[in-house]
Amino acid sequence: MLSALLASCAGKDNTYFIHGNFKDTDSHTIYLICSNQVIDSTTVKENGEFTFNGTADIPQLAYVADARNIRNAINSCTIIIEPGLLSVFPLENSADYYVTGSKSNNLYAEFTRKAQELTNYYESHEGEEGVLEEVEAKYDKILTDGVSGNKDNLFGLLCLKELAYEQDPALTRQMLDNFKPLIHQADLWKQLDERNQKMLATSAGHQYMEFSQTDQFGNVISSKDVMATPGVKYVLIDFWASWCGPCMREVPFLKETYGKYFDKGFQILGVSLDRSRDPWQKAIVENQMNWIHVSDLKYWDNEVAKQYGINSIPANFLVEAATGKIVATNLRGQNLEKKIAELLK
Repeated sequence: MLSALLASCAGKDNTYFIHGNFKDTDSHTIYLICSNQVIDSTTVKENGEFTFNGTADIPQLAYVADARNIRNAINSCTIIIEPGLLSVFPLENSADYYVTGSKSNNLYAEFTRKAQELTNYYESHEGEEGVLEEVEAKYDKILTDGVSGNKDNLFGLLCLKELAYEQDPALTRQMLDNFKPLIHQADLWKQLDERNQKMLATSAGHQYMEFSQTDQFGNVISSKDVMATPGVKYVLIDFWASWCGPCMREVPFLKETYGKYFDKGFQILGVSLDRSRDPWQKAIVENQMNWIHVSDLKYWDNEVAKQYGINSIPANFLVEAATGKIVATNLRGQNLEKKIAELLK
């Protein structure tokens, strides 16, 4: 029966057919989610098997999940909806899944395998000198190569999405514009375009955007007031969350720089993407993060994060208090202290 359906779907140019199996799901329904909207659903068979079929004139990034909200799903996987016979498989030695059956999905499956290998390598050599830099360099090369050879499909766009978190937004703008016209119609391209516009507006040399939010004690804190505080010369607007491992690994560097340069005019304004007050406050106290903190506890829907186009944390913006001009972005590790030492020498 399945082979007959596959054969019938294969003859239509813009038709996709999805077949998979979530063996450990308790859900009776599997959802196909695109741009945070459920676009299709199907009943799960007793053995966990599920199928979808439809048409795709424009390729779209989507998720197959056993919950209507991807954040609540026990089982889920990234899928690129485009013509083809798409199959969902479990990733070896992992709780994750991958998809094959079309060019973009095949490329993304291979990317997932390579990324997992790099993760395993890092975990087995964690703490060794130069390992993190080695892994990051290899990962960046995989992404760069993925973009350069795939301007006509969504895999290239997915690679650019990852690169765009760190690279110069002007370079991202150039790369976005070089994708084929069909890809410009994809929701993912439009999302990256919107985010890039915000990143260009908040890149070094531009004015920072003012905001107000509540601190951990319930007081409304205005960024304008922080900038106007007597003696403050530079303010680091730092986006973070207590649940974010990479964010918490940056805390020792933030504390060291804050301790050395607070009296010389350095301040930190932390914007948390936490969604619960207790873990946010606990992280501040236990890690002795003794600078200014605000949050609206809306997770990724934090209003300031949306204002700044934040899609990945940690992220930060160093602002000259007197002028409101952004002088640097995403200063990590020792680079933060080096920059502050240079400015406040």
